[in-house]
Amino acid sequence: MLNDEKILFVISAAPGFYVLTPCYDEGGAICESSREPVVAWALDALGCTIPVTPHEVLNGDDDHAILCPDGAVRSYDGEWDSLPDWLEEQKAKVRHD
Repeated sequence: MLNDEKILFVISAAPGFYVLTPCYDEGGAICESSREPVVAWALDALGCTIPVTPHEVLNGDDDHAILCPDGAVRSYDGEWDSLPDWLEEQKAKVRHD
């Protein structure tokens, strides 16, 4: 998805940041996550920091999180100690929907 917000500026990202996106199996359950490197950070007109990957500038409403170099995972609505913790919560959300 391309970002539809007005981007004010972009700066390079430090190595070790990744965008995580849930991957679904044929039954609609989350089975794993994809991981794409963050190559830059964009600041939009609303003051939001948006990850930029080699393929796209993400929207704030996309279903993704950021894996940080220290192993923590952060998103717009939460923070987890590790990738397995984040993935387990994403799986639980799908099971309850």
